[in-house]
Amino acid sequence: MIACRRVLSTCPTRIVSAIQPTGEPHLGNYLGALKHWIALQDQHQNCIFGVADNHVFTSKTTAKQVRSNTHSQVAVLLSLGLDPDRVILYKHSAVLQHTALAWLLSTSATSGLISRLRALPQYREKSQVHDNLGLLTYPVLMSADILLFHGTHIPVGEDQNIHIEFCNSIAQYFNRAYKCHVFGTVSQLLTTSPRVKSLADPSQKMSKSYGRPSGVVGMLDTDDQIRKKVKKAVTDSFGAITVDLETRPGVYNLLQLLSAVSDADFHEVCKNYESKNVVTLKNDLSDCLVEIIGPVRNRALELIKDKEYIEKVLADGAEKASDIAERNLDEIYRTIGLK
Repeated sequence: MIACRRVLSTCPTRIVSAIQPTGEPHLGNYLGALKHWIALQDQHQNCIFGVADNHVFTSKTTAKQVRSNTHSQVAVLLSLGLDPDRVILYKHSAVLQHTALAWLLSTSATSGLISRLRALPQYREKSQVHDNLGLLTYPVLMSADILLFHGTHIPVGEDQNIHIEFCNSIAQYFNRAYKCHVFGTVSQLLTTSPRVKSLADPSQKMSKSYGRPSGVVGMLDTDDQIRKKVKKAVTDSFGAITVDLETRPGVYNLLQLLSAVSDADFHEVCKNYESKNVVTLKNDLSDCLVEIIGPVRNRALELIKDKEYIEKVLADGAEKASDIAERNLDEIYRTIGLK
């Protein structure tokens, strides 16, 4: 039996996470991931955060959009307080080992694991609009993004649990195929934020890939744009506020958003707005969003103009990430006989 020198269970905690630059960053990105990244850099000394630009090509895009959206994501992250001197911040395409490991993982997956790919949420959602092999196999690349760095904890919402399960499954398939223990179990670091819903359709997630732009609050939106979107948010004509997800999903969505952006207990927020009108709720939510997003937007727009600085941050991060990735992939190559 081949004995691998690195076993994940003996490694220190390493946080690994990434965000796709499929559009300008929005409120859903902030509450679902970016806000937690800022907190994690204060709680852990070993954080690797990436811009998952390799993944954007499962949807139609242009070179200009990829570059612009990548810069916007990084600018917003830096404006929120992510410190590239304390964490590794880089774009995946600058570290070629991501795709190299993805290929190796794919060759160790059997038909049983492959059949699960069609059940994963992104394939079900995007395959109705786009048609390419990457939609089916992207979870393998996502697993490689994590396993390449021996990530131990991945911050995800509950709707992403299935991806962590897939990552652990394909890691186990690899270990069994090569009779080694190069990969261990990846743990979920569940985020507390609820899945952020669209203002235009509270039955759908807030996303620039689907639905109407009016339902998405962008982290680069002007104060006026934010207020207009919240004002037009879908609610109902029932009058005073009551809390009922089934019959009043629009109002429920606004209450959840206010709770999330203000870091207030959801039940307390509901209690405070019980019997008040929807206009008051919308005005208060608008004020809160403008207060949070305004300073971030202003700083990010200044950073976006300084492309040289953003490229330097990404290059420095890529150098650090490449050093780890090269060592780890070299070990994997030795395990399977490529070295």
